[in-house]
Amino acid sequence: MSTSTHTPNAKYSSNNTIKTVAARELSVLLRSKGIIISVILTLIVTVGGVIAASIFMGKDEGQPTLVVSGMDTQPLYSVNESFMQEGNEGATEGAGPIAGMGFGGTDGIAIEDADTGDAAEQAVRDGADAALVATGEGSDVKYELVSDGTADPSIVAVVGAALSANAQNTALESLNVNPQEFADAMPPSTYNTVDISQDDSSEANIGAVVTVLIAVGLMSFFIMLFAGNIGSRVTEEKSSRVVEIILATVRPLDFLGGKLIANVILGVVSSLLILGSGAVAISATGLLKDFHLDMAVLPLMLLSFIIGLLFFGSLYAAAGSMVSRTEDLQSTQAPIMLFVFGMVYAPLFGWSMLDSTVMQVLAWVPPFSLTVAPVQMAGGNMTLPMVLASFAVALVATLLVMLFVSRIYRNAILHNGSKLTWVKAIKGA
Repeated sequence: MSTSTHTPNAKYSSNNTIKTVAARELSVLLRSKGIIISVILTLIVTVGGVIAASIFMGKDEGQPTLVVSGMDTQPLYSVNESFMQEGNEGATEGAGPIAGMGFGGTDGIAIEDADTGDAAEQAVRDGADAALVATGEGSDVKYELVSDGTADPSIVAVVGAALSANAQNTALESLNVNPQEFADAMPPSTYNTVDISQDDSSEANIGAVVTVLIAVGLMSFFIMLFAGNIGSRVTEEKSSRVVEIILATVRPLDFLGGKLIANVILGVVSSLLILGSGAVAISATGLLKDFHLDMAVLPLMLLSFIIGLLFFGSLYAAAGSMVSRTEDLQSTQAPIMLFVFGMVYAPLFGWSMLDSTVMQVLAWVPPFSLTVAPVQMAGGNMTLPMVLASFAVALVATLLVMLFVSRIYRNAILHNGSKLTWVKAIKGA
């Protein structure tokens, strides 16, 4: 009597089936040139974009240079130092009572000496921002501020204040009045500016918002990449009739679950690679050194990605199961694209009006909340617990969508012939 390898009494294991399907799907994904190339290009664009932005922004950074000829530079140094003090809290010696007219907390300017006026002008031609050339002596002294185009405002401020203070000090000395004693005797003449156009409690950190918008864009791209791949794979397997053989031994929902898990795993790894590389590039270039960014946003973006991929991956799988040809896939995906466009474009168009009622509501409505809530957090309108609560609502909505999709997938995956509509797929017709 022959021995059969078939074991009818063996128990079916959903966990083993899901693991096997996920491993098989990961193998297929890692051999997909389209996905690998997309990830590599996104990595290059992300890191390259950060480097390019830092170079572009770096052109305006650093101290403007003033080359001085024919005069003592001490008054310029004194005024420049007072301008660099936080809040302009008084003048240093030699600056006179005019100090305090500058811009508190700035980096100031770099001051260099030149032997002659011609050498100072040549320095401007060689890249210096401006040159201050003094000619004559005493009451006949004349000053020229030489620049290639409009002089930097900080240079103009320092030069104007320094020359005024120097002239005043000279006049006081001619009257036998000590300039420093005169400055000490003067009452305070500075003031602080207060801007009430914005409430500090709701003022958006523009750098943080833009950074999160970029992360949202990357996350949305990967959601569409891997969710779309799920739909395409379902249709390909259905059109080749491979799925009929597979589903003769495994449950449809276990098969679908393995596909979703595989795409989530590779998607999370890819997202970590992109976001991590971008974060390293930002840190290395100091691109956001002047902005505060809550690092809790990064794990939030990964959580948002996982929920979003489960949400849209399930819907795309349902869309793929309703057609037998890849050419027909676009028609069943059309309703899903409405949600896709809303999720992607809501924060892009609404980031400048985060306080509006529409944006506040969208921060709680899935799937739009997956992208709007992190931007609201970066803008200071939502706390971390609020964003987590919003994601919890999105997760519940995702589970409901997966239950909805499971019915469609069971009804449509083995249907051959003309494509099904969403209504027919739900009814099982």
